[in-house]
Amino acid sequence: MSDYISDSKSSSSVQENHTIEYTGTAGKLFPIVLLNLFLTIITLGIYRFWAKTNIRKYMWGETKFDGEPFEYTGTGGELFVGALIVFVAFIIPLSVGLSFLLMSYPVIAPFIVLGLYPFLIFLMGVAIYRAQMYRMSRTNWRGIRGAQLKGSSTYGWLSLKYIVLYLITFGLIAPYIICRLWNFLMNNKRFGSGVMSSDAKSKPLFKIWILTWLASIIVFGGIMFLLITALTTNDIGMILFSYLLLFVASVVISVWFQAALYNHLISSLSYQNMKFDFNVSVGKFLTFSIVNMLILIFTLGLGAPFIMQRWTRFFCEEITFTGQIDFAEINQSPETGPEFGEGLVEAFDMG
Repeated sequence: MSDYISDSKSSSSVQENHTIEYTGTAGKLFPIVLLNLFLTIITLGIYRFWAKTNIRKYMWGETKFDGEPFEYTGTGGELFVGALIVFVAFIIPLSVGLSFLLMSYPVIAPFIVLGLYPFLIFLMGVAIYRAQMYRMSRTNWRGIRGAQLKGSSTYGWLSLKYIVLYLITFGLIAPYIICRLWNFLMNNKRFGSGVMSSDAKSKPLFKIWILTWLASIIVFGGIMFLLITALTTNDIGMILFSYLLLFVASVVISVWFQAALYNHLISSLSYQNMKFDFNVSVGKFLTFSIVNMLILIFTLGLGAPFIMQRWTRFFCEEITFTGQIDFAEINQSPETGPEFGEGLVEAFDMG
């Protein structure tokens, strides 16, 4: 790999215009998905770790920055061992201990379960961060490795603290929480010796979030009243209409904030002297989101890899870059990442 980096550096120059594109197609992805599904079924689910790796290798390789593809170097074995370690060291002891306490002290059982929530929220934060550490360390471009610096415990505590703030404020503080967590995650990313940074401020998001928050309360409150009325009168047609209306309303209301959020967060990013820019319209994002949901519904979830591909292409098409990078000055990252991957993410079924 070091020879490849040297060759890349010697031929590099300062570039002003950078491009990213995704060249994958449904035709290329379909055989991979079909084989993954078959092998996952006949191995009773065990092959899913290798299936996930196959999808990543394909999608990384079809994503090209300045014409050069990314490379995913993770293995299904690393994911399997990571999940096995978490299962043996965490899931089994926790399940056995919890079962013992619930049987031995049934009176205080609800308090025991309630007391676990903060611990689980902390672990979910740790899981998200460690998954980034693994994936970044297994991502190469022109022989240069990505990295997510250590900080999983800090991210776990931040997640717990911000969940408490979210509940206390009934969700009104959401933009602040999202931006703070995003900045922490992105400011600890590296690609080679190059530094990724984010300066997302929450203030520009509060107006649209409050409008979304109020609209959600009013619209969902009305739909729930309609649904309760339909249930009490056993009106099947109205019940189905209420659920359909709830689904449509959730998409339409949330899309305004989601589009603004993606535009804001991605446009806050920079890598060395290169700035990211993302500016997607609400209409385009709404159409894109609806198509994704329809694919997921009509394929009974089997279309998830194709939705991932659509998201990757969508971001590649909408992101633009400004600024210069001299890749001859980018050295290899000293961070190697965790030996095994994403066990906690698998435990929480978070993808």
